[in-house]
Amino acid sequence: MKVHCIIFGAGSLLAIALAQAGPPFVTDDPEPPPPGGWEINVPFILERTPGKTEMDAPLFDFNYGLPDVQLKLEFPVKIVHEDRDGTAAGAGDLLLGVKWRFLNDEQSQFQLGTYPQLLLPTEDEARDLGEGRPAFVLPLVAQKSWDKWTLYGNVGFWWQTAAETRNYFYAGAVLEREINERLTLGAELFGNSPKERGGRCDIAFNVGGIWKLNKKVNLLFTGGRDVVGNTHAMAYVGLQFLTK
Repeated sequence: MKVHCIIFGAGSLLAIALAQAGPPFVTDDPEPPPPGGWEINVPFILERTPGKTEMDAPLFDFNYGLPDVQLKLEFPVKIVHEDRDGTAAGAGDLLLGVKWRFLNDEQSQFQLGTYPQLLLPTEDEARDLGEGRPAFVLPLVAQKSWDKWTLYGNVGFWWQTAAETRNYFYAGAVLEREINERLTLGAELFGNSPKERGGRCDIAFNVGGIWKLNKKVNLLFTGGRDVVGNTHAMAYVGLQFLTK
């Protein structure tokens, strides 16, 4: 996961019956994997901003389910290309998280939870492969399902300690629809308050979905860009492996 105006990963573009909501979208959801089950996401993520291209090639996102709880460990192989300064590559920062779904009303199909996550600096900030300092996020996540539709969203706050950064609020929402037993499509709108000193707010959108390859493997895909901000293009393509 990258801690910048657009946060990929966990958190993360979808599914209703196909998989847990969340990846491949940026916005998180409150639904954990089944108890004793693994959800492993291995996407390639690209973001293009003026003068710079960043990639997670790939991102390794491991999630383990307990009753109403999800344990998360995530780390990327990062590639950063500066148009003027060349390319740097290496392991990125480590992200740890615990999702707790404290409300699951099966009758109304409404869920509510929280998903605190801690970013640990494990890579070289000087090479632009990491943040250089720890960061912490505390979101509230909610989800409502009906018929073949699912709506979920989050709102949270990032505490950052890296130089030239500032703490910021963020929010996002995803609307998905199950097209058939193999395909789910969705659209997302998300944004954040300024995350750097002298910066400005960002608002972005994604469209994408999940294609069920078999009972245990899904293809995840999204693409989008900023509506307000400097991200000209972003894309997420990867595989999701399920054990339950």
